[in-house]
Amino acid sequence: MLDTKENQQQIQILQTDLLKWFEKAQRNLPFRQTKNPYFIWISEIMAQQTQIDTLIPFYNRFIANFPTVFSLALASEDEVIKAWEGLGYYSRARNLHQAARIIVADYGGLMPDRYTELIKLPGIGPYTGGAIASIAFNEPVSAVDGNVLRVISRYCNSFDDIGEAKTKKRMTGWIESILPEAAGNFNEAVMELGALICTPQSPKCLLCPIRNGCQSDAAGTTEQLPVKAKKQKQTTKRMEVGIVKQNGRLFFVRRPDTGLLSGMWSFTIAETMVGNGQDIKKKLGEYFPELNEPIFIGTSRHVFSHIIWEMSVYGFNLDSMVGETAAHPYLVANQQEARSDRETAFKALSQVDDMALPVAFSKLLAQLTDF
Repeated sequence: MLDTKENQQQIQILQTDLLKWFEKAQRNLPFRQTKNPYFIWISEIMAQQTQIDTLIPFYNRFIANFPTVFSLALASEDEVIKAWEGLGYYSRARNLHQAARIIVADYGGLMPDRYTELIKLPGIGPYTGGAIASIAFNEPVSAVDGNVLRVISRYCNSFDDIGEAKTKKRMTGWIESILPEAAGNFNEAVMELGALICTPQSPKCLLCPIRNGCQSDAAGTTEQLPVKAKKQKQTTKRMEVGIVKQNGRLFFVRRPDTGLLSGMWSFTIAETMVGNGQDIKKKLGEYFPELNEPIFIGTSRHVFSHIIWEMSVYGFNLDSMVGETAAHPYLVANQQEARSDRETAFKALSQVDDMALPVAFSKLLAQLTDF
């Protein structure tokens, strides 16, 4: 990091020229038209996983559904997950929901106005807490995300690995030591510079408002920074998906409360080594003791951040198997319970839109036209 005594000129450029640029060049975003901490909170959680320009329709949809922390707190988990649909990382939506209930119960519906209180809420870590505290309440705390780490690494010509916690801690402390009075605007300005100018690839150095103070530009090392260890390679898993149909309805199960896509609805799914539909038939045996042989429907691929699912989709048509409902006593006794039970449900296609169904499974519906 730059020495605050020896590098006063560079620090002053960062403190003043960057803010002047931000005032003129910042994007006109819906959550920048307010200091409402609730709106800032929602936007910052979404921005953790999605580029700003991409998240705007998701943000607008979510706010339309839940315009206040009270409406979010009063909603059901399924309603919140449905409004979050398409963004992924659904644990973040659950944390929003849980935190909203705490804010209503413990803070009278008012967002805490101090960083130390904000980070006690589910899903609010140092970055999000710093962003809300500084932008909404102008508390002099930093908000260090990937954009900020990149900008400051280049500005200070730092070759410390930004993937290491000690680097982030040191950089956070340094930023807080130089924060100007307009702390929130400064934090947003650094993030905006990283998004628009100081980009990961091919940074627009000729347009940079703080180029005169940038140490990596002077040293010719901009393209080498920031330093970050390579991510762990994604794991590929072969999966079988079982789609059970009866009387025009499809069978869904709710996934476990922990792990990938936790708590969401899905078709039944099983990891496989063989790939002939027998593993998913065995898994479905937990719900249906008698099943016909699987009908191969097609394949699909879904990429998560750390796992790739290569899916083979199989169908089980209970109508063709039993002929008459009475011939299958298990379904007679359990079908109505399954429809209303929290863990399983039969749903018509017209009802699927109301479910919290991940993209990994909702995109399979297009393959069911002939099933």
